[in-house]
Amino acid sequence: MSLSNYDPGQELSSIDFSGMIGGPLSAIVDAQSKAALSTVDFVKSIGFTPDTEDETTGEIKPGEPVYVSFKYPKMVEPYQPAVKGKAKTVTIDSAGTNYVNGDVLSVDGVSVTVTTVDGNGGITLISPNLDAVGITAGNSLAATGGSGSGATFDITVEDIASVPAKFEEMRLQVPIITMMPIPFIRVEEGSIDFNAKITSMEYKRVGSKFKFSAGFSSNNKNTNKNYAVGLNSLNYNENVNTIKLKTNVSYQRNTRQGHKIDKTFHLGVKVKVTQDEMPEGMEKLLGILEDAIVSQPTE
Repeated sequence: MSLSNYDPGQELSSIDFSGMIGGPLSAIVDAQSKAALSTVDFVKSIGFTPDTEDETTGEIKPGEPVYVSFKYPKMVEPYQPAVKGKAKTVTIDSAGTNYVNGDVLSVDGVSVTVTTVDGNGGITLISPNLDAVGITAGNSLAATGGSGSGATFDITVEDIASVPAKFEEMRLQVPIITMMPIPFIRVEEGSIDFNAKITSMEYKRVGSKFKFSAGFSSNNKNTNKNYAVGLNSLNYNENVNTIKLKTNVSYQRNTRQGHKIDKTFHLGVKVKVTQDEMPEGMEKLLGILEDAIVSQPTE
């Protein structure tokens, strides 16, 4: 086959593109399907008890969520530190004059609000702030502030002992599926690279070989020859020189021709997977199970 008649399309048509490209694509789709099934199996095997079948009716009863129980102490009443000199009562000792409703007075660090006065502006009713601490008890203590003057008050205080915190042992039940990372593997990207390199060449080689060789040899002989002439004979010596010449000539011509095709194929498959977002249905299911977390006293 000569190079002029060679059609590279014949080589490409013999390649199984459906198998080389469709095979990896099918594998990617199959991997995505297996990943989805593995998620379902994970949720059912970890988060729920196995389904049961009623032996009488043959009805399948779905499994129930698997809970994990914890015991922990829960503080039901906080610790109350000791308090010294906390204001207990504030009473009017002298009403004073010219006070008006709403005046705010200060009596030895205790805030007192005037709520009712008489015709002379004398204080008849007050609203003390008993949150003040570090107060010293006293009688006829003068008040400062307000629009009037002359009012005095009596203050009593109390010391409050510390109260330890109160704890109660609680049992917490949590669905185990809410504590586990659920695999949601998704094929984010898949690429298939196929490269084909076909190199075709036609060659012809002609070689010629020519050989020539020559040689010669000589032989010197001394011979005694007799010739008869009539009744008389003639005898004489003769030196004869013999020379031999030998030649070899050869010619050889070699011709080689042919067609050479080099094929190189490369197939590269890249798959990128990622942890997908939680499906909406699974998110709602986990929300329901989170609402089912129960914390109650152990007794």
